[in-house]
Amino acid sequence: MSRETSGAPGNVPPKTLERPVQDGRVPHDPFPLLADWLPENEDPNRPVCTLATVDENGLPDARTLLLSGHYDDRVTFHTEASSRKAIQIRVNPVGAIVVRWEELARQVVLRGRVVPSSEAEAAAAFARRNRYLRLLASLNTDEMAARPRVEREAAFADVDRSQPNPPQPEGWAGYALIPSDVLFWEGSGAGPSRRARYRRDGSGWSLSFLAG
Repeated sequence: MSRETSGAPGNVPPKTLERPVQDGRVPHDPFPLLADWLPENEDPNRPVCTLATVDENGLPDARTLLLSGHYDDRVTFHTEASSRKAIQIRVNPVGAIVVRWEELARQVVLRGRVVPSSEAEAAAAFARRNRYLRLLASLNTDEMAARPRVEREAAFADVDRSQPNPPQPEGWAGYALIPSDVLFWEGSGAGPSRRARYRRDGSGWSLSFLAG
């Protein structure tokens, strides 16, 4: 990441903020550090991330979505099973996720294989979504998108009135990205940015520090 896109020096991180990558004080496993940077899974304010996938022709694709949760060896996200990203994952079960905290001059990139997540995780993720997103999960179809705006908004208002507790739709699907490569980036207003790269090495991880 360049200095221009990092937010530095205009977005200098708070001096009281821990800077483990800058200081070289990182764990042997990337997931404890990831857990420090991400909110708890029970927090309804989910972080926005970018998910990259590969389509059936080998072309990359990307979009933003909410990161559902983080666990000991994976992160999870959820979507409609008929969505473009879900179809691409079924064809090429690999992906990359980028989470950025511009105000903290931090970023993490995870790359690896993608597998289905558990039904329990899917239910918990849906329950944490705000009401608007839970209503949208069953309403936002291609057929609905083809209708005029006034009709779409009227349909949404009808569903909003009729569903005090929006149910989880049948097509709600969960996925887990199990990374083989994790890259933490930290900027600095006082010096160069730095990256800590973890790469899967047998049952453990190898660690190196790279230029930012």
